[in-house]
Amino acid sequence: MPRFRYEALTSTGTVVNNTQEASSKAELVSKLKVMGYWPTSIVEDTAETQDGKGIQIPFLPTRIKAAEVEFFTYQMATLINAYVPLSRALGVTLEQITNVELRRVVEQIKYDVEHGSPLNDALAQHPRVFSDLYVNMVKAGEAGGVLGVVLERLAEFAERQRLLKTEVTSALFYPAILLVLSIGAVAVLMTFVIPKFTGMFAELDVALPGPTRFLIGITNFMSVYWWIILIVGIGGVVAVRHYISTESGRLTFDRVKIKLPIIGVIFSNFALVRFTRTMATLLENGVILLPALRVVKDTIGNSVYGNAVASAEQEIERGSTLSRELERSAVFPPLLTHMVAIGEESGDPEQMLTKLSVYYDLEIKKNLERLTNSIGPLVILFMGLLIGFIAVAMILPIFEASTSLSG
Repeated sequence: MPRFRYEALTSTGTVVNNTQEASSKAELVSKLKVMGYWPTSIVEDTAETQDGKGIQIPFLPTRIKAAEVEFFTYQMATLINAYVPLSRALGVTLEQITNVELRRVVEQIKYDVEHGSPLNDALAQHPRVFSDLYVNMVKAGEAGGVLGVVLERLAEFAERQRLLKTEVTSALFYPAILLVLSIGAVAVLMTFVIPKFTGMFAELDVALPGPTRFLIGITNFMSVYWWIILIVGIGGVVAVRHYISTESGRLTFDRVKIKLPIIGVIFSNFALVRFTRTMATLLENGVILLPALRVVKDTIGNSVYGNAVASAEQEIERGSTLSRELERSAVFPPLLTHMVAIGEESGDPEQMLTKLSVYYDLEIKKNLERLTNSIGPLVILFMGLLIGFIAVAMILPIFEASTSLSG
């Protein structure tokens, strides 16, 4: 596990310098927060970083990871809350960035800010790095004089999203490994084992039973026409991706996703978490309802829910309420619409939305646990039946040949 050298501020303003192991910078930030520290600098403790230089492979694009933007946001929040001027805060943060592309982006943002541009306008020039949600929240923070608080909440929001993705990846890792190993075992059988049996059956000169003929036919077809299968597979993937890139294709794909058995509810809850959490975060930070809905509909991650929010936005502009329009869409569950209605009546919808985001977070975890508990045995059962069929198909001709010889 890599070791990082960090500098952090305590609640009393004391500067702490130390090293600690963590799997990533983002994980170390989480650990330091638990300890009551606010990191201002984190650098991986390697030979390259000790020399002040990183390794950059020429001609290859540098990808900016979400965890790096999260750490940048945490640093900015810490410095702004410590009353460091914005330009100076960007300069201090810039010194800690090792990603070449992110460094270039922050340098441009610093230049724009120093030449009179508000921070939200400077961030908006880099939509691939900073989302509409990020830009709008920063705009609200600048207008309300609470930029540091907003940046802190943005970083926490990003951290929750990252942890949720990590949980999903971890939950699906075991079933994915099982599936890959099973497919590999079947491929080995069909590539090396079955052809040897085929030659032996030809020498026996016996009538092959149906299962054996079927299996040998598939094996021969794959060995001779594998290139056709490869071309059709690649062509199919390209065609599907092209269709999904269209507006109608994306809508169809998203509609199918949320109606799938077992995993459909997980996709649906993901969209509901994004909707409730993003709306709560925007409303808490002073963004009014209609601009918040415009941001949410593009960040919700599912066209079915996004279209419902867009329709709700139009009706709310005419005087309707959010809860009424979400209920009328027939897309959002009754629990959500009722909770939003209660929040509107009490004058605190963001509190209800926050509670809903926590609820749907827990639902995703429960559903993932059920999925992993069921998908592993299902994969084992399916591959057991498949390998059992192959074994029976190979043994049947031998059994029939021995029967005919003994008769």
